[in-house]
Amino acid sequence: MDRLGDKVCCNPTVKLKKGEYYPLIDIEKIAPRYKTVRNQEEIVFNGQSCTKFEDRDVLFARITPCLENGKIAMADTNGKCGIGSTELFVFRGIEGISNTDYVYYLLRMNYIRQLAANSMTGASGRQRADLNFIKKIKWQFPVIEQQQKIASILSAYDDLIEKNNKRIKILEQMAENLYKEWFARFRFPNYQNAEFENGIPKGWKVVRLGEYANISTGKCNREDAEEAGIYPLFDRSQEIKKSNSWIKNCEAIIIPGEGTSFMPRYYVGKFNLHQRCYCIEPKNKSTGKYIFYSLMLNRIYFLYVATGATVPSLRQNNFTSMKIIMPKMSLVKRFDEIISLLFEQINFLEKANEKLSKQRDMLLPRLMSGKLEVK
Repeated sequence: MDRLGDKVCCNPTVKLKKGEYYPLIDIEKIAPRYKTVRNQEEIVFNGQSCTKFEDRDVLFARITPCLENGKIAMADTNGKCGIGSTELFVFRGIEGISNTDYVYYLLRMNYIRQLAANSMTGASGRQRADLNFIKKIKWQFPVIEQQQKIASILSAYDDLIEKNNKRIKILEQMAENLYKEWFARFRFPNYQNAEFENGIPKGWKVVRLGEYANISTGKCNREDAEEAGIYPLFDRSQEIKKSNSWIKNCEAIIIPGEGTSFMPRYYVGKFNLHQRCYCIEPKNKSTGKYIFYSLMLNRIYFLYVATGATVPSLRQNNFTSMKIIMPKMSLVKRFDEIISLLFEQINFLEKANEKLSKQRDMLLPRLMSGKLEVK
């Protein structure tokens, strides 16, 4: 048996130049189900405390509950060095000894993560894993060629998931662009023949959201809200916990109301929400997707109306009294039909990713342990 620290480069030294920009990958950008993590944002390095890493290094969350939740990923910084949270460990394969992709899958194993979690020390809720303990974890590393074969098999699943994610982003962008084209630029079907009054097409109205949607806030406590699973939001960087107490079937828009950094997700089905979340339930289902994009693309409004010195928060009245433009219902219904088809494709790809993730995770321990022979 080998010690992990003898076979893997742990927290390797990375030199950054002061005054230069580097990609920023913070811990919240890491999604447990996805292999790679990337971010377009860059910040200046001025000698601040941070985690430094190179492209394709493995980033490993060391703080609770991120470690237990599996926040582990390979950095994709397009060949550049990067800056990350101090709550990350960095791991890298050693040439001729260990393959970095293999190292990533090794660290993803429940067995390794549990051992790392057992080394945690510190105050409750802010405990951190001990790198020296992790270095001492014993594992039988196969020869480098075998590592590469194992990593190649598992990577095939992640490559498919990545391709599906790119297709999902394209579909989401198509839906957003259609909304902007029809309802922001007013280039809707037969727009050439439209007449305008007060800056909007004739027959369109300026209304309050409360006239077209029921706005409610969650009432269950945190424990109830975390009973059964996670529902990812539109940008997949935030989450809403969902309970198993279903209220009724409907089409609703779920929005975190605490703070203003959010993106909503259109959702079919209503469930018990945490009290810090709002549910916007369109009174006419055909208007649901139109209202969704009207909210999602109006971030400036929410930033403006949010109140609170420490954490700017939204109130129910911010939604009820919000003014939106309501086009003719025939156009809204046509928009709903087109977007529904795009959403069906997105849901299909997301379900495909769930199956691929399950298959990969079933293979992972068998391949890594050698129970499933690789030739």
